[in-house]
Order: sequence, then structure tokens, then C-alpha cells
Amino acid sequence: MTSSFTEAYHTAAFILSEANGHRSRESGTVASGQTLAAGEVVQLSAGKLIAADGALNTAGDVVTAVEGIVLAAVDASGGDVENVAYIARDAEVNDNLITYPTESTAGGEKAATVESLAAIGIIAR
Repeated sequence: MTSSFTEAYHTAAFILSEANGHRSRESGTVASGQTLAAGEVVQLSAGKLIAADGALNTAGDVVTAVEGIVLAAVDASGGDVENVAYIARDAEVNDNLITYPTESTAGGEKAATVESLAAIGIIAR
């Protein structure tokens, strides 16, 4: 009998390059109720990290700028999780390994999120 397994992305697998030392990284608190995948784009809400929602304004820009990309999977379903590392600036990332906000039927959420990442120096390749 053959078994099949699906493996989640590993911690920081999405990073192609980053600034020397840990200049590209920050740590923050993931808000209670969030379950984030390694490589998920996040934004701030009340000072805590949440999954980026990709909400767009009439100009097609994200309403809430992204804060970065979490390095590892985080399960905050039982309460806030502190000291979560994320890429906040000056990095190149593998576009295929990033979890972006869900596209609406109108579309444009991923493109706007990529632009928001670029604005903080994170380039998706």
C-alpha cells in the first residue's frame, strides 16, 4: 500500500536573500484567533499581526499596508502568541512560497499586496 503525504512549507523556506545579520527581521505578537502559515503575508491590527486581508481602495491599493511575512507557522487559536519572527524589510522572497490574501472576483489583491511588500523593501521573485 502506498501512502501520500502533504508537507507544509518549512520555516523561512520562502527567503531567497535578506540583509546581513537579522536586519530584515522583526518580532511581533500574533493576535488571538489567527492561524498563519510559514510565508504568510501579515498586517497590523491594534498593534498585533494578523493575516493580510488584501482589502483594496477605489484606486486599487491595499487599505492597510502589509507589515511583512511570517517565518514559521503560528497557531494563535488559543490566545496571542508573542515573539513571532517575520521578514519586515530588505529581502527577496520566492513568490511561489508566499501565502497572499485571497483574490476576490474583481481581483487585484495579490498585485496590490506585492506592491505593498515592495514599498517596505520585500521583493517577490
